[in-house]
Amino acid sequence: MVDYEDRNKLKEREFTILEKCDFKYAPVGFKYFNDGSDLEGLGLSKLDKKIAWCQMLREAQDGKAFYAEADNQFCEPGIFLTGHGELDPIAAGGRIGPPFEIYPDERANRRVYKHIHPLAVGTVHSTGFAPLDKLTFDPDLLILTCDNMGQTERVLRASQYDTGDLIESKMTYVMGCNWIFNYPYVTGKINTVTTGISYGMKMYKLYPPGMQIISIPWDHMDRVLRNMHEMPWTVPGHTDEKEEFYKIAHARLGLEQII
Repeated sequence: MVDYEDRNKLKEREFTILEKCDFKYAPVGFKYFNDGSDLEGLGLSKLDKKIAWCQMLREAQDGKAFYAEADNQFCEPGIFLTGHGELDPIAAGGRIGPPFEIYPDERANRRVYKHIHPLAVGTVHSTGFAPLDKLTFDPDLLILTCDNMGQTERVLRASQYDTGDLIESKMTYVMGCNWIFNYPYVTGKINTVTTGISYGMKMYKLYPPGMQIISIPWDHMDRVLRNMHEMPWTVPGHTDEKEEFYKIAHARLGLEQII
């Protein structure tokens, strides 16, 4: 039987393995709340400022647990992507890009809107953010910001360790928030966004360039965390013991050499 009253509360998840990664920017749980009543019993306070949606991720990484409503959203994507409101015709027509010299003309800017994943208007009351040590709700997304390639390699390897699935990264130059939040939530696909590329995040100077923000939807979360627990933390072929290990691996195959 579904525990309806507690459906939004944090479930038991093996987040402790992430401590081993030593992330500079704290892992964050993110959630869409459909109704104000969904917040009951979670102990979250409303964000006390008006900022861009991507900036809210940094607020949580800096230690704050909160929820944000429409009046907390500073920029247009944070309104229409979340379903807080309609897409403004000025934006939808591609008219923002040319005057800000982001795109040369409206037709290029307009095309971007066919790729994004806005939620239906009126379906989201608020969005919740919390670092894992303050997490009280069961997240729709686990967002990991990797500040070095070792972290990135391990997380992405864990994402496909038991499935062999593709490692993908999708994004547009503008509305990077769509690819961190909406795209993985709507499609169920793990996605990676590279910092220093997306217009708004670069403008706000949120992160050094070249880092990877990996968004893991709820239906992959336990699997990826389990893989991080179970898989070799470093592949034997990438260690100083490679030669000895390869002898063992080839013996398992009954061959002298294959890779």
